[in-house]
This record gives sequence, structure tokens and C-alpha cells, in this order.
Amino acid sequence: MPRRIVATLLAVTLAPIVAAAGNMAPTSLARLTDAATTTAAVGTDTLDPPTSLGATGGSSVALSWTATVDTYASGYDVLRGTASGGPYSVVNSVSPRTTTSTSDVPSVAGTYYYVLRSVFQSWTSVNSNQASAAFTLTGATGFHFCTAASNAADTGGDGNGFETTPGNACAADAALATDTNTGTNTSTSCTDAGKDRHRWWDFGLGVPAVVSSIQGIEVQLVALKGNNGSNAQICAQLSWDGGTTWTAAQASAALTTTSATYVLGGPADTWGRSWSGSNFSNANFRVRLIDVTDKSNQDVRLDSLAVQVTYTP
Repeated sequence: MPRRIVATLLAVTLAPIVAAAGNMAPTSLARLTDAATTTAAVGTDTLDPPTSLGATGGSSVALSWTATVDTYASGYDVLRGTASGGPYSVVNSVSPRTTTSTSDVPSVAGTYYYVLRSVFQSWTSVNSNQASAAFTLTGATGFHFCTAASNAADTGGDGNGFETTPGNACAADAALATDTNTGTNTSTSCTDAGKDRHRWWDFGLGVPAVVSSIQGIEVQLVALKGNNGSNAQICAQLSWDGGTTWTAAQASAALTTTSATYVLGGPADTWGRSWSGSNFSNANFRVRLIDVTDKSNQDVRLDSLAVQVTYTP
């Protein structure tokens, strides 16, 4: 509350001091009075947490929220727990206040529960609303090219597959593997025996022999067709036993006369079967490409062939 500070000059008469030698005269002190008043206002505030926290799971947990309304806040503590309602532990701190998203990668797969707190110096807010998400621990090999010497024409069509420099498909360097005559008929079926086929292996994927699960396989092609007016596609099949057995085929989009990238499968596409880690060893894993056109003398050109596997360790 306002306080009045009053200074007074007080007249004080000192009692005579009697010394052994005689009497001293009385002494007076003046009194000074100042009636000025000083006031001070003391403000209070509650540091508000961020709002609308949300979490999206997967191979990482994506968190998003609405920033706290308190503009003096410096940032946020991110807290994580393994049970709804906590207890929680701080796993990250983010700044500035305007930050509204971050991500978290726990070390173990499972469902996690998150809250955020606003921070200002040593002051923290109460918890935000709780959000939860399932985290799946995954590994991805990255795209690996085949090995140039590890390829062979397969049965079907003319029986010669990519007859011109097939090893060129094992590097992204604009040097082309070419199938100059794609088969013996004009069928557009991936499984037609009249289509040229070729296989590649030794991708060096490095998938552990023992994994919890294989989540998906991607085959990446950089390819084009010659300029002679046909419809053309490349189909792919995968083998897990050295080429004895093959998956069902997947087909690329229509090729153009300009080099383009085509991805068959995906990080959550297992090509219709369950895989083990050992299926991806160099001894076991194969990719077979089938050139499909409606013109028997169409040429198909392949710049590169690469494979990526996504798995749970």
C-alpha cells in the first residue's frame, strides 16, 4: 500500500550534564519535518502454458502447439512420460517463445505422453494439455545401387534383357544401360513371356539378419524411352531366395523421352509378403526389371537402379 515517509527535525533539550569540574549549558537539536508521500505499484501475473498441444507418431514424434500469450516468456520445456498423467521428465527445451513445433525420438518403441511448460528465467508455468503418440523405432538403409558386374539377362522376350552395358544401371552418372529391342510382341502386361527381362543383385543393403519387422521396400529407377512413339513402362519384381521365387510385379508410370525418376513400392509397402532381415543379403536379394511396350522394337534406357529398405530393428 502507499506509505508516507515523514522526516522530522525534533527539538530535543539535553539534560544538563554535570561534569566534575562544573555545569554545562543545555543544548537543543532542531526537528525537520517533510510531509511528502511516495507510492509504488506492485503487479502480479501468472505465466501461462502453451495451448492446443498435439502429437503425431511414427519414426519420430512430431509435436505442435499454440504459443503462450505471455510475450515475455523465453521458450518451453518439453516433458515426456510413459503413462497418461505422468510422471514426466524434461527431454528438450526450445526457444524462442514464438516456436510452435519440435520433434522427439525416444530410444524405445512405444506410446509416449507429452506436456509443455512455458519458461521465463527460473520461472515455469503449469503443464499444458497432454498429447500422446506411438513411436515406432525404424531404420532405413538409404538407397543402395546394384554392383555393376552383378547382373544377368533373364528368360523372356528376346532372352537378352538390357543387352547394351547393363552395368551402367549401377551408378547415377548419365551412362545408360539400354534394351534396344524390348521383346517379341506388343503386349503391355508385366507378366507376358514375350517381354525382355533382366536381373541385378549385390546391393549391399546392410539390413541386419534379425529384425523385428520389414516395413517397406522402395525400388528407384531413373529411366527414359527412345523417341519412336510407343507406350512404355518398366515393371519390377523382387526375389528373396536368389531368384528362384519372385513377388508380384509393380509397374512404373509411363516413360517419357526425358530422363525421370520412378519409385516403385514405398516405405510401408512390403510387395505382398512378409520378409526377414536375411532375405536382403547379397546372396538372396534380387531385382528383376521387365520392359513393357506396345511396340516390339522400342528401346528402353536405364540410368540407375537403387533399392531402399525400411525396417524395425
